[in-house]
Amino acid sequence: MSKKAEVINLERPEGQKSQGKKVQLESGRHILIRSGEKEELLEIIERGEVVVTVRLTAEGPVVTVQGAHLELKAAEALTLEAKEVKIKGQEKVSIESMGSLKIDSSKKMGIHSKDDIRVIGKIIHLN
Repeated sequence: MSKKAEVINLERPEGQKSQGKKVQLESGRHILIRSGEKEELLEIIERGEVVVTVRLTAEGPVVTVQGAHLELKAAEALTLEAKEVKIKGQEKVSIESMGSLKIDSSKKMGIHSKDDIRVIGKIIHLN
């Protein structure tokens, strides 16, 4: 049994501004798709709030996910690779490993705290 998919045409007549296409989902969420001169935009909206945004720009895709929780799980490996990686926590950041943990830097590494720094281990090797 095959079903026919709805085709959404993002092309617009010359000189006309895109209002976008809206697809209502059974869950109550809806997807808004717009195409502009410099980017294409897909938004998933839940209860009036944008929860997922995918912007296709000349520099590449930009994905934004907003919500109370975001989980990334991989059975084998998870790799984050970029020119710059930032992790910020409003209240707390934790890194936990059930095995070994390795931090390498080919250049200067700084550790700063406005409070105490504690290093706890069976043996602590410096240099």
